[in-house]
Amino acid sequence: TSSSLDVPNSMSSTDLASFRKMAMGALPDLLRACRSTATEYAGCEAVFVVLSRADEWIDNEWAKILQSTKSDANISLNDSSPKLSAQIRKLLARKLIYSHHIIAKTKRKAIGDLAREYNLGGYAKIGWPGIIIIEGEEGDCNSFIDEIRSMRWQHLVVRGEESEEIGASNSVDGNLDSLDDFRKFPNKMTELAEDQMSYLSEICRDVGLEDLFMTSMKIYKQADDGNDENVGGANSGTPQEVDNEALFGTLVLVDHMNDKKGYTKWIHKACKSSGCSCMVKRCFQNDDCSLRPIIFVGIVGDETSVRKVLKRWRTSRVDVDSKGNPCLERMKKVMAEGQAFADFSEEDSTPSLPRDGSSSDIIYLKDLESVLASVGGLSWVDVLKDTIRSKTSN
Repeated sequence: TSSSLDVPNSMSSTDLASFRKMAMGALPDLLRACRSTATEYAGCEAVFVVLSRADEWIDNEWAKILQSTKSDANISLNDSSPKLSAQIRKLLARKLIYSHHIIAKTKRKAIGDLAREYNLGGYAKIGWPGIIIIEGEEGDCNSFIDEIRSMRWQHLVVRGEESEEIGASNSVDGNLDSLDDFRKFPNKMTELAEDQMSYLSEICRDVGLEDLFMTSMKIYKQADDGNDENVGGANSGTPQEVDNEALFGTLVLVDHMNDKKGYTKWIHKACKSSGCSCMVKRCFQNDDCSLRPIIFVGIVGDETSVRKVLKRWRTSRVDVDSKGNPCLERMKKVMAEGQAFADFSEEDSTPSLPRDGSSSDIIYLKDLESVLASVGGLSWVDVLKDTIRSKTSN
């Protein structure tokens, strides 16, 4: 391979990222040259010829691209005066990326590797949902996002972002202040476990980035006046993802189910007929299956449809009494209701406890916390924690 591809050892991380981006931009030209040669020699043994054409392209075309880039950089430097240099600004950006889930080890490794390559700090919360918060130079953040978007995702979107200008010092040479002096996160990517959504919220709150974290649940700060700065797409206060119709959700605590199979089937059927998604899950204090189960039912849809299901629930014989006779539900309690941020999905992984592997409605507390956080937000997580605490005290 030609030495034209050699990367100088003295390159900074920013220069290395620019070099990589330039190489990726030139790749289509190289492929076209190789394809053209392959077509020309169609029907013949052409592997060596195509490789030779690639080597020729690197020696000639790639060398021209590098030379052109160096010339542009020299012109820019020569035309810069101390006065202009003092006006140079860098943007320190923070972006929150939401994914349906982050589980694959290859993606998790790539997130860490790319963060190091682009000199970014932040956090990656794995599981359902997946949350990535990055902090670094604006261009490096954008390059990071471009790279991870090239992977296969069920759903990936930038839900929130903000940036601040880092100005030049007042020295004659116009040296820029270090971005590191203004970072709010450590300059490294830290992976958080599936059950650490609340911990990530606390981290963001402690460093003054609670508004940015709330965009993960599509909660955007509204400006009281024209001078307020919003967190959203391009600092405009507008999210990059907008729902056509607001989702409404309710979280219900059910005391017991004598006919668990029939009761659960009724809930799923009632929700489906009304166009709602639902969740019926049993959890246990300390994940101990020998204790009495705590039963949560979640319903999400438009508000009219959700309330229709709740009304049917109150007036239908959904369970059986101690004698096996159909009966109404008298001991359920609505624990939370209001805006929802996602539907319940059949694809959401909610593993059963190993001591009762036959029951798919049994869920670990940490997994239930992640599901509730993604659908109903932190208020639903608080309901779960308060319920567990009250059961423990009793």
